[in-house]
Amino acid sequence: MFDYKLESVEKKLRKLYEKGRLSHREIYVFGVSESTRQIIQILRSFHLEPMYVLDNDKRKQNTFCSGILVIPIEKVKQIGDEQKFFILYSLYWREMSAQLEGYGVKRQNILMMYQEESLWECLVHAGKGKRIYDDLMRKYGRIPVFLCPYTGTGDIYLIGTFWRQYMEKNPVKDYVFLVLSKACEKVAMLFDIKNVVVLPRKVDSSYLIRYYMLCPEKVNLKLLNDSWAQIHTNPLEWFRGYKGLEFTPLFRKFVFDLPEEAKPEHPVYKDVDGELEKAFGELGLKAGNTVILSPYSNTLADLPGEFWERLARELKGMGFVVCTNSSSDTEPAVKGTIPVFFPLNTAPQWVEKAGYFIGVRSGFCDVISGARARKVILYGIHDRFYNASSFEYFNLKDMGLCEDGVEMEFESGDDRLWEKVIRIFE
Repeated sequence: MFDYKLESVEKKLRKLYEKGRLSHREIYVFGVSESTRQIIQILRSFHLEPMYVLDNDKRKQNTFCSGILVIPIEKVKQIGDEQKFFILYSLYWREMSAQLEGYGVKRQNILMMYQEESLWECLVHAGKGKRIYDDLMRKYGRIPVFLCPYTGTGDIYLIGTFWRQYMEKNPVKDYVFLVLSKACEKVAMLFDIKNVVVLPRKVDSSYLIRYYMLCPEKVNLKLLNDSWAQIHTNPLEWFRGYKGLEFTPLFRKFVFDLPEEAKPEHPVYKDVDGELEKAFGELGLKAGNTVILSPYSNTLADLPGEFWERLARELKGMGFVVCTNSSSDTEPAVKGTIPVFFPLNTAPQWVEKAGYFIGVRSGFCDVISGARARKVILYGIHDRFYNASSFEYFNLKDMGLCEDGVEMEFESGDDRLWEKVIRIFE
């Protein structure tokens, strides 16, 4: 969901939580999507965990969304019980709500959060965007503004791999490079990108885009995305995955207009050996014999905690030190592993020094794709991204980011997946 909508959703959920409306309830979120993952993260910030994610798509059932099992509605026992609470955020909320009511769920136990935007809201948001843009021009001068409208670190990394070539083709003396989070700023710092500015609020990017859409001739702004959904006049997103139009080709052509010969370029990593030596000593990690686990993804299918716990036990039994890339309470360390958190601008060096990496496909995998280490990347076999599987669209080899990684698809419910991963390390 767009940032201004996410902000509204967070406020509504917080208000319900503070009023006690969510306490002692069985919470279900309907529909596997990025919006659902965002809602789960908000709930976890309140120390609330949904029971299940519901979805009618048989391909998504029995998979995991932010570590929560996806089931069909038919499997919810005593679905009409007053203690059950259903959260919807989807364009199809009317159909989903009607389906729940058809199974006996009362309307007061259904929270429908999707909102259409009125013309008045569009104009108000555009006005806010104008003020933000004018403030940038006063501070930095009337120079080009490059906007990265997402929090996805993988997108920022891919932009960085083409930045030198893009600047050679379109040289500008000065510019502002806008990102939405400190994490994105850290990724941009890996590359020779200057004037990286973190917007004070993520929602500000949506307001800037709204102003850009209303008054394009007044804004010297380029959106660094192949097809941002807020630009509803651009239908390109529906071509994603069609006949080889995967992640890198789309960015290369429709963001930078570079020729097919242009290849992604990893950054030159700065020397942080002293910093890493100290951190490894304090955490009890062993250089060349540590496995970094990365179990979280904000976009693609993930795996249950039981898989990671079994994998960690087996790896430790083989003599490895095992740690989890853990950033917060909403992304806790795998049980029995050492929690580690390192800035993204040194993440490749951390992985190189550790020697081993296992993760579900996420933006973090892009960031460490150039690290010289044994890397295993996992993809849900039924996970789709528009017209392609997640593996077809996002695999690091075809993206031109990694030749030495082991990338494999997994079947949800495969109880022996941990064995297949372990064999790679034997």
